[in-house]
Parts: sequence; structure tokens; C-alpha cells
Amino acid sequence: MGLRVEAGREFWRGVLVPGGFTAIPRWTLDPVPGVGEHEATIRDDLVARLRRLADELPVSLGSVLLAAHAKVLALLSGEPEVVTGYVAVAGGRPLPCRLTTEPDSWRTVLRDTHRVESALLAHKDFPVDDLGRELGLTEPLFETVFDPTGGGELAEGTGLWVGISRSGGRLGLRLRYRTDLLDADCAARIAGYHLTA
Repeated sequence: MGLRVEAGREFWRGVLVPGGFTAIPRWTLDPVPGVGEHEATIRDDLVARLRRLADELPVSLGSVLLAAHAKVLALLSGEPEVVTGYVAVAGGRPLPCRLTTEPDSWRTVLRDTHRVESALLAHKDFPVDDLGRELGLTEPLFETVFDPTGGGELAEGTGLWVGISRSGGRLGLRLRYRTDLLDADCAARIAGYHLTA
């Protein structure tokens, strides 16, 4: 038990200590308080290609989708290393997830993302908030959240939530966003970036 706790502490220190906050652009001409939502279907042929790629590497489909999210955040922020929230358990609190989009190839990004996601899932039960307080971290760690479970809500302090919805065997992309940061057109554009990635 002690080795597992120490491994979790080491993993989360590696995520938290480097710092770095990935901000999304403020893309609205009319910033009003509220929450907006945008949904887009992921075409069946694209889902089939994503599943083939995941099987070929081999990585999880969730890792492929998380890598696409990281690429979009890198594009939006202009930074190759990004930090996003990651929902590891349906309805659970997002955990900080640090990813890089710098490697040489898309396949390398996918493999690196799968490695990070696997480690995060292995240590998901560690008390990350307690460690953050111990380290003196008082600022938010992320303002975007990726939710492969698709059932989450836009939490306080989050500007953009990107979820994967499942219905009748089909996958969809659901964005929830603060309307004081983004407007509907920009949310649709960000959804398009995810589909392109």
C-alpha cells in the first residue's frame, strides 16, 4: 500500500509542480454570464478510422480523442504543452492532465497521450487536492475539461467542457462553454477543430 501511495504522490507531483495554465481565447463580442452548448455528430466513417488507428497502435479510442483535444488546445493557446482537466470516472471531478503535442509524428503524440492517460487512470484515486494544498497551489490548474464519459457538467472555474456522447452506437461531440468567454459561432469553430484533429 505504501509503495502505491508513494507512486501516486510522485506521479501527481510531476503533473502539478511544473505549473503552466492553458488558457483558451476569449472569443466573444458580447460577454454575458451564462452557459452555452454545442453538439456535433462524429461521422461513422471517421469513428471507424479512429477505431482502426487505435487498434493498430494499440491505444484506447479515448486516448485518440484526448490527443485530438490536446492538439486543439495547443492550437488555441499557441503552446505545445497543455494542461486540461480529465474526467476519469463518470460524474467524477476532473483531474489535471498534462500533455505535449511536440513529438515528431501524430503516432508519437497518440502513444504519449495513451501513456499519460494510463498513468492518470492508475493514480485517479490519489488525493490530488490535498497534495495541491501541501504544495501551496492556490490558482486553478486548468480551465478546459475533456470528458470521455460524456456525462459531466461545466464546473465552476471551467470555461470549456468537451465531452464525448454515445447514443445508439454513434459518437458525438458536446461542448459546454461559458458565454462570457465564447459565443456560439466560436464554440462551433472549436468543435470543428476537434473534428478536424
